[in-house]
Amino acid sequence: MKPNLMIISTNRSDFSHLKLIVEKLKSSKKINTFFVAAGSHFDKEKGFSFEEIKEEGIKVDFKIRTTINWRSESKLFNSLVSFQKKLRTLIKLTKTDYIMVLGDRIELLPVINLSLIMDKKIVHISGGEETKGAIDDNIRKMLSLNSYIHFVSGEVFKKNLSDFLKSDKRIFNVGDPILEYIDKVQLEPFENVLKDIKIELEKDRYILFTFHPETKSDANIKEQFNGIEKFLLKVDMPVLCTSPNPDKGEEYIYKRLKHIISLKGNIFFVPHLGFRKYISLIKNAFAVMGNSSSLLIETPYLKTPSILIGKRQEGRPLADSVFKSGYQTEDIEQVFERIKVLKREGYFEKGIKNLYYERKETSDLILKHLEEEIAF
Repeated sequence: MKPNLMIISTNRSDFSHLKLIVEKLKSSKKINTFFVAAGSHFDKEKGFSFEEIKEEGIKVDFKIRTTINWRSESKLFNSLVSFQKKLRTLIKLTKTDYIMVLGDRIELLPVINLSLIMDKKIVHISGGEETKGAIDDNIRKMLSLNSYIHFVSGEVFKKNLSDFLKSDKRIFNVGDPILEYIDKVQLEPFENVLKDIKIELEKDRYILFTFHPETKSDANIKEQFNGIEKFLLKVDMPVLCTSPNPDKGEEYIYKRLKHIISLKGNIFFVPHLGFRKYISLIKNAFAVMGNSSSLLIETPYLKTPSILIGKRQEGRPLADSVFKSGYQTEDIEQVFERIKVLKREGYFEKGIKNLYYERKETSDLILKHLEEEIAF
């Protein structure tokens, strides 16, 4: 009998990583695969990224419309409980044997709980990484401890995970799925992106900005964002901002971004771009700024410099095109001016060294390993 595999996507960022994997696994004759869209895909404030799933032609077999609410402890708890109840019903309905998830978001806590209670095996993508400035780091470690199969993005992460688990059993380096996506999916031409978002920008003359709250930090969200806000108001080029993740403190970032936009005409906000547009904008930007994981993975791969602010991503290895900055305006300005100099010297055109996230035929490798490990 073929095993039943449920793949869950809970947000805009994990879907772009999972897209090719979902397509590949749905073509398997040895595994029954169900795709579930959940969580913030249905959050209108975050751009309703469920529309992107439909545009990409991925069939959604099931939906869990519960969005995770960080506005208070009780609302967060209740939304997680609601998500868990709906997921439990779905696991029973589909007779799921294995659950595949990617990353480290808090929406995955119910997956861990149910895997233990219902005796289901987790297939985890992106283990062995660290984000010391976010509670996501704790969730990733919990997933690693409770997963049956691990797919990691490079040899450094395979070693990290093997050391953490004290075992290398069923840990496979398949490369980072987003790099395969970048190479295989036709990206939106830059000019088309600008027409679609109705913003005028010049290549190499704007900053792409995404900042998420640090949920494990000695600095509160106001301290984290104050220096950034001052820099955005001073910088001598346009800035295109996207939504923060649904984390504690997101409301404050939204509020301040709206305030900044009201004061300065060349700062823009688009809640959700869709991955093809986002990658096109990374490729053509002067720099990408903030603390999203895309500054460490996609941006170096596309030879664009990153201004990495704060400690959310602390613990991850950095490519040579990633420049760390503190929260203070002066720190960010120093990094910004350094990138200007390096651009004039052609530093980024020579190619980026130390790309820890590896480019492989990820979806093919995942299919191969899964059919060997779970299909009999």
